[in-house]
Amino acid sequence: MELVDKVKRFREIANELADLYEQKNHNYGDSFGKLYADLGPISGLVPLHNKLDRATNLIKGDVNHFESVDDTFKDMACYAIMNVIEMEQYNRVKQEEEEDDQYARDR
Repeated sequence: MELVDKVKRFREIANELADLYEQKNHNYGDSFGKLYADLGPISGLVPLHNKLDRATNLIKGDVNHFESVDDTFKDMACYAIMNVIEMEQYNRVKQEEEEDDQYARDR
């Protein structure tokens, strides 16, 4: 497969992931964002860790009638992107708090 074809497929998968993210958030709400806000960045690693364990087991031959290896990898990709989004928000809030603290000290 040529690079141009891989880039095209990458974009297709990224669009599929966006649709999956939208659908799951519609069904379940923003539970990941709420958990991240409550417990901080380390909480975002938990679903990635769980999915990595699942992928490892599936690749080693375990049978799972509910989720394929491809589904698991797509979920991992979604969780990775969700972590980026939440980390951006977390850093923004942290920066604002630090600026507010600095402002209060300077007064």
